[in-house]
Amino acid sequence: MLKHVTITKLEATVKRTNLILIAKFKLAASKRIFSRIQADLYFDEQHIKSFYVGIPYYFAGKKEFPLRSLLSLEEISAGSHTIKLEMCGLWHYATPSDLKETTIQYQPPVKTRITRKVPKVKKIDGPHIAVVTDEAKKLYREMRERWKKEVRAKRDRW
Repeated sequence: MLKHVTITKLEATVKRTNLILIAKFKLAASKRIFSRIQADLYFDEQHIKSFYVGIPYYFAGKKEFPLRSLLSLEEISAGSHTIKLEMCGLWHYATPSDLKETTIQYQPPVKTRITRKVPKVKKIDGPHIAVVTDEAKKLYREMRERWKKEVRAKRDRW
């Protein structure tokens, strides 16, 4: 079965207390106007963040898309850690998800007494794609509702 979303590369680089995660993925050619993909990020088998990626149809099937994440490793314990990225399409005929994982060795520059199990996500971005987090989805929903109220108000005045 042909996968509609294929992760081609997952690379992790540690710089001081930051983890830079670079992923590249491809989409199969599609006639859909806008391809929506859900991506889940895991750190040591613990879910960190879910986010949604939107790609216009004219880019799908033509090239690889880079997706860059910046995570803060402050207060994370030293040692070997596994990072996993899982991606799947959000349409009714979507195939099973694709996943890749990589392992990093982390040695914090300063020892801390308090440790966290998962890092903080600072930033997620990529060119030609729209990354929508849960917070942004809520904001878009509120904007849509406000717009609907304005349209109803204008219609009532006519």
